Amino acid sequence: MSRGSRQAVNTNPWQDLVMKVLYIPQPGIMHPWYDDFAAAVADEHEIIMFDFEQPAPQQLQGVGVVVELGGKMSTPDLLDAALEAGVQLWQIMGTGLDHVDVQCFLDKGLPLANTPGQFSSVALAEHALFFMLWFAKKYPENHVNLRAGLFYDPVTDDLESATLGLVGFGNSAKQLALRTGPLGMRILAVDTVDVPNDVRKAHFVESCGGPGHLEQLLSESDYVSLHTPLTATTRNLIGRRELELMKSSSVLINVARGEIVDEQALIEALQTGQIAGAGLDAFEVEPLPLEHPFFEMPNVLMTPHTAGGSRGTSRRRGRAGADNVNRIASGLDPLYRITSVE
Repeated sequence: MSRGSRQAVNTNPWQDLVMKVLYIPQPGIMHPWYDDFAAAVADEHEIIMFDFEQPAPQQLQGVGVVVELGGKMSTPDLLDAALEAGVQLWQIMGTGLDHVDVQCFLDKGLPLANTPGQFSSVALAEHALFFMLWFAKKYPENHVNLRAGLFYDPVTDDLESATLGLVGFGNSAKQLALRTGPLGMRILAVDTVDVPNDVRKAHFVESCGGPGHLEQLLSESDYVSLHTPLTATTRNLIGRRELELMKSSSVLINVARGEIVDEQALIEALQTGQIAGAGLDAFEVEPLPLEHPFFEMPNVLMTPHTAGGSRGTSRRRGRAGADNVNRIASGLDPLYRITSVE
């Protein structure tokens, strides 16, 4: 159907119009997230920047789509103002929705979309692999010995033949499997949904079981990498009992959400040698308090929730957000719409 004929039967006031888009940044975080979204939108639509010092209702007038980085600003009052203004979509530039009141969106009837895991999966997988290599190649000991003039020590570990346990087998876990399988690692996985054999084999996974197989995975793995979203079910999924099942030589990797792990139990496991180490990109409280015990632990490698935040992620999310603006402007349903709390 031609553009002209589609307009002739248009019953949607937004269809094929220049859309006014309100962009809400996360305080203190603007670039490159806004830049990549604006580049993807180009000159097709009008983007205005949310001013935190000005009343929200006036800024929402005439806005068709709200694009929010992260999702922490979507208060009930702001949603009411958006509905009053006729906003057609609230687009969150991010994957996790644990800090978004999804039920509030559903109750109010304001369409909500995110940028799901496929857009950050490469970055998360590479970051998890970086954590694994840091431990396997004993970077701290190497650095100390280099500066001390002590060469040819320590002897490091190979990833080949080591066992990697993936807790959750979504997009980022699949990308990690695609990178570690060719290295010769043995890969186990657990997930809440069945994984077809062809998918399992394509990702070098020896076995992929349900939640009931978690204990076996923990006891057999040299590296346990968490790739599950934070839900009521997964909160504190890795607690004292689960850590006790892990090998004393094993390493826990978390590039997902901090609350998936019982942090106090993890501290104790690291202090007592129950496990060898942890690579952590997410924490129960963020920013992490400077007095936190993790800062004093030589067997902990930490990054400040940057695992998924690569330039590639920013460009892919920017394109996905722009695509949804175009869809709303064309009278189409958005992609990646959230229709349930979990």
